[in-house]
Amino acid sequence: MDAGQIIQTRYELTELLGRGGMAEVWLAHDSHLGRSVAIKFLAPQLSEDPEFLVRFFSEAQAVARISHPNVVQVLDFGEFEESPYLVMEAVPGGALTDKIGEPHEPEWAFEVVAGAALAAGAAHNLGIVHRDIKPGNILLDSDGSVKLADFGIASSGRSERLTATGAAIGSPHYISPEQASGGDAGPASDVYALGIVLYELLTGVRPFDGDNVTAVAIAHVDQEPAPPSTHVPELDPAIDALVLKCLAKDPADRFMDGTELATSLERFDPAATGPIAVVADEPKWWAGRRALVGAAVAVVLLAIPAFAVLTSGEDDAVASADDGQAPLPNVGGLKFKSPTPSSSPGESGVASPRPSPTTRAERIAQRKEDIATSTDDTSTGGSDTGGGGGGGDPEPTPEPSEPAPTPQPTDGGSPAP
Repeated sequence: MDAGQIIQTRYELTELLGRGGMAEVWLAHDSHLGRSVAIKFLAPQLSEDPEFLVRFFSEAQAVARISHPNVVQVLDFGEFEESPYLVMEAVPGGALTDKIGEPHEPEWAFEVVAGAALAAGAAHNLGIVHRDIKPGNILLDSDGSVKLADFGIASSGRSERLTATGAAIGSPHYISPEQASGGDAGPASDVYALGIVLYELLTGVRPFDGDNVTAVAIAHVDQEPAPPSTHVPELDPAIDALVLKCLAKDPADRFMDGTELATSLERFDPAATGPIAVVADEPKWWAGRRALVGAAVAVVLLAIPAFAVLTSGEDDAVASADDGQAPLPNVGGLKFKSPTPSSSPGESGVASPRPSPTTRAERIAQRKEDIATSTDDTSTGGSDTGGGGGGGDPEPTPEPSEPAPTPQPTDGGSPAP
């Protein structure tokens, strides 16, 4: 292709934007709508493969269904001089490739990757997997917005994976372990590639490298990535956790799709002070046990005050058990006296509520008090209305080492004799 050529009487090629092994991209002017567009022409070796052409146009139709502000729109497609092409919206800001090579502020890195993840999520919702996310396919518009481009090798549930000469398609530094192993790519594969891009934006380096494509692919499968803070020590450990979740070897351990990753990135605050919690789905093993563990914790918490209430009257409970009687009730810290064997028929035997003793000395004093009261009741014929002193056994004299019982007031408010 050459500058000045007119494609289908409509698109005039103005500038070559880039050329690779699979395609070349031109900036063109759309004379019908009076705007700039980008046109991608497939490489000649791919244009000669009829099966590839059928898949290419099938995928172009599928990608054209994606309507999202972060996706570079496919406007048209066709064939010119036996060269298949795609017409896309032009994004004047350039590719993210120009920003790679040095660490960037986490806020900006999160914003860029979140935009690309939203675009990938929109495709995932339609059953389309990008399969080749990399800095060169993430474009920055003039207003700073992010656009995900080049779904040319995307795969959907309606077609097989597009491959060139039987090899897995994808850029070796951003390919997922399952793709590198020849397996199928799913939404989590795009999440992995976005994790690599985020790692590179945060640190200025890629997590895996090697002398050749094979060595890089093997590293994706076999090696664990170093945390980003290894290269940039001031990064918060929670950022490490989020990035490493994207780069998990098992797709099931990553974010489910682009939308879930974008949600976590948007809610995450890299500028916050103190520990930062990664906003992500709870582990699958924990999700199934969370309710059970919560119930167990609730039982323990409820048992603590119950245990405190029971043990506060444990001396009385033991004494009652020895007498063959039920334990004394203790409700709200108030004890109620059970009927004694000496109580006459028809008596309730219930004493006035009073605070439960808290120390051994207080319990001894209360016990002596009970004995004194019982003796006084016996001397008055068992009446509980008070009155003058009559006969009966004298009140026991306390031992010198113990305090004397406190005189109890009668109904009239005067001290008892």
